[in-house]
Amino acid sequence: MEKFDEDTVKVPFGTKQLDAVVCVPASVKDVHTAVILTHGAGGDMNFKHLVSLAHALASSGFLCLRFTCKGLNLCYRVKAYHAVWDYLKSLQRFIIKHIFVGGRSMGSRAAAALARQLSDQTEDAVQGIICLSFPLHPPGQTHNHRQRSEDLRGLPEHMPVLFVSGTDDNMCDRDLFNRMVADMKAEAEVFWVKGGSHGLTVKGSSTTDANIKALLVENEKVLKLLCCEILQTEIRLLYELLYVLNNSYRGIKTFKGLKQVEQCINRLKNMKLNVALEELTDLCPNRIQRGLVIKTGECDVPSQPMLEWLCLKVLGAAELMSCTLNRCSRAFALAKQQMKWEEFVILNVVITSMLSRLWVIFRGILVSLSTLYQQLLEFLREVSIAQPMPYLRDFSLPADMAQFLGPTDALKLLKQPKHGSHGKDHKKKQQKKNKPSLKVRQVKEDLGVAVERGIVHGTDMKSFLKVFGNFTEGKSFPRGTHRAEEKQKFKKQIREATTFADMAIHLEEMILWCKSQRMEKEKRLLIFLRLKCHKMKCLEAAGYNVQRKLQSFRREAYWASSPQGSAPRTCRSSAATRRHTRLKTRFQSLRSQFKSSTTKTGMKKKCQKRGRRKSELSVSGLSEDGQRSRTAYEATPQTIDCDSHDDIDDIFAAVGF
Repeated sequence: MEKFDEDTVKVPFGTKQLDAVVCVPASVKDVHTAVILTHGAGGDMNFKHLVSLAHALASSGFLCLRFTCKGLNLCYRVKAYHAVWDYLKSLQRFIIKHIFVGGRSMGSRAAAALARQLSDQTEDAVQGIICLSFPLHPPGQTHNHRQRSEDLRGLPEHMPVLFVSGTDDNMCDRDLFNRMVADMKAEAEVFWVKGGSHGLTVKGSSTTDANIKALLVENEKVLKLLCCEILQTEIRLLYELLYVLNNSYRGIKTFKGLKQVEQCINRLKNMKLNVALEELTDLCPNRIQRGLVIKTGECDVPSQPMLEWLCLKVLGAAELMSCTLNRCSRAFALAKQQMKWEEFVILNVVITSMLSRLWVIFRGILVSLSTLYQQLLEFLREVSIAQPMPYLRDFSLPADMAQFLGPTDALKLLKQPKHGSHGKDHKKKQQKKNKPSLKVRQVKEDLGVAVERGIVHGTDMKSFLKVFGNFTEGKSFPRGTHRAEEKQKFKKQIREATTFADMAIHLEEMILWCKSQRMEKEKRLLIFLRLKCHKMKCLEAAGYNVQRKLQSFRREAYWASSPQGSAPRTCRSSAATRRHTRLKTRFQSLRSQFKSSTTKTGMKKKCQKRGRRKSELSVSGLSEDGQRSRTAYEATPQTIDCDSHDDIDDIFAAVGF
């Protein structure tokens, strides 16, 4: 609904002044169409139906003026209506070209009489009439209907008339009304409110009082959380921190996380959820009015379009609360990481404490919104049966909040156990289990005692090994078997998935299961695949053929559920691929350098060994004959060594040494 401005004005009427209210649309600068409304015999311009109709018209771009006239004489009411007509035409800030008139009960009779008077004037002709609960006859006096319908029968053909009446109205017999509409020259359209009385109220059932009471209780809870002083204090603290750290802390990720939290809070304020919930409280009957439901069976309740619009607002607020919780968790993790690095310790302690308190409050608001939404659906179902006026035609409201938020965010609606309570209960259970086992178990002979005495040959090992013979593979490893079954089930679902939309649903379920089983590696891989799956789902929705991509993605999902061996190439990130290439190139260069250094070291060792051999021959006291024979014996290998030396020198010269 668009915004509008509402001003109180005084309309001159002879020596008196009439109280009036003008509703002007805020988004439309030049308004050319106006609607005038007035009340019945026993009310004023603040009657609920007139106020809601005026606000709806102003939100749709029409200027709407409603006024109060306490006179019970029809001629007096027509003169007052004419004075308001002249006042509206004299407004200089608006150029009014088309004017519609209307009213409720006696006000609709005055509007019809004025329209008949002005029908002869071409310039100031009325464009149409709105009649709410037109009083065709007094209660129980159906024979006096001709006089009251005389002005309607005298309207020209080009003037349209809209009637809104209840089927149980005691001042409008339905058969007489249909006969009057058939005799009218003007174009008439009738909207019957099923079960509605003259005040357009619908009879409530026996559960109406209970539903309204439960709805108001949940509505009050949400309003208390939204307007509580603790939340406002934490929000002011967040604003002060961002203002102080704007210059010195701007480039740090924690500051950016705080800015995202601030953005979510500002969007919540712009939604004006508290204003909508306060309006719901005003529209619902109070305790005294609900007491009359039991006696009379009638009460004023919000309409179906109003409740449907409020349901949409609650769903949007819940989505925003879920996003705010995620932003708070991310900023908390960044601040905690900085504390581990011993950076800005005191500041990060303040930030983490503030974020934790905000997270708790916003989660409470989310849970309260979920219960409020359920009560709204119950009340909407009852109102739609009594008075069907659907506003949402192409969109169906979800059955509950968890269905709207999705499986990941729906976990925030579940009640979490207190920290440490699970460990204490588990410890108590373990103690209870261990106590009777200590009493029952009886060991006749200890193996250690038998060995210490030196009588091992007489000890029978069968009694000690008999216990292990009763174990089976399924009983000894139930957790591993359960994990294997879940993985096989997941692989079967992936194999049967035909679209990326189905694949995304199965990945969400598997990620939650891995998180519950504390399988961190599988969870990280599946989260990475979920991002790819969302991208491919968008392409699939756009009409692209992604069946080949689906086959490769299926292989990646198989591997991610049981990461063994090398990962598929498509499952690696681009950064990891580039890093692997750089490491491989660097390893190959180091390997070639190592080979060349090994060749040099081997040649040096050969030369040193040859020199030591010559020195040993010279020192030993061999005879000249022996030396000659030794020289003659080794002549051939030396020539071979020289030749080999020449070959090696040629090789090193070719390389560049």
